[in-house]
Amino acid sequence: MDSNNLYSQQEFERIESYILGLMTEEEKLSFESELKIDQNLKTRYEDIKVLLQEVELASLKDSMEVFHAELKSSTPVGPINSKKPFTWKPLAVAASLLFLLAITLWVFLGNTNENEKLFTAYYQPDPGMVTAMGTNSNYEFDRGMVDYKTGDYQAAITRWEKLLAQKPHNDTLNYFLGSALLAVGDDKLALPFLQKTLETESGIFLKEASWYLGLAYLKSGNNAEALKYLQNSGREEAAEIIEKLK
Repeated sequence: MDSNNLYSQQEFERIESYILGLMTEEEKLSFESELKIDQNLKTRYEDIKVLLQEVELASLKDSMEVFHAELKSSTPVGPINSKKPFTWKPLAVAASLLFLLAITLWVFLGNTNENEKLFTAYYQPDPGMVTAMGTNSNYEFDRGMVDYKTGDYQAAITRWEKLLAQKPHNDTLNYFLGSALLAVGDDKLALPFLQKTLETESGIFLKEASWYLGLAYLKSGNNAEALKYLQNSGREEAAEIIEKLK
């Protein structure tokens, strides 16, 4: 694969959001404008579109194979002129199950899509801290902060994970490691680090950690936890999200 066609997880999720219709109208127009002038983005968009279609078709094929196998196992065995009457019961049961599955998916995906839209509308990565690069003991943390602030979140994660092994209760490390994980889309992995930040009652990141915990739970569809942490964050934007979730 051409190195120009490689894409980050964030870019994949952005293109996926466009394909699935999860973008706001403003985001959609912006993305479509980029598509017209950026050939590399257009190529990546086409690749991901085909990939998602293949995944959808493969999933449908597997589901139909299971369905047909169930029908086959329920079909009476014997000659066509067998006196054993054919029953529609297996078909009725299968149809009912498929209907219930469709309703469940519709409700779940509907809620998920709304949460994704809210997350996308309000989420911005923490801007990070001012660093003073030097040869002192904070060099590795500061170097990770430079990576973080330039958008190389994975490099920052790698550095900070090593530091956290030495200082597991450091609220600054826990907070920014959680922030970096959230920035690369690993909201579930970010949760324990952000929660660890709240254990330091006098910490300086309590409000910020609550805000990002609320957003992480929002993205994962856990509205009850999202509401709890958003309320604790004290942000005006949190009040807006809470009102939209009610």
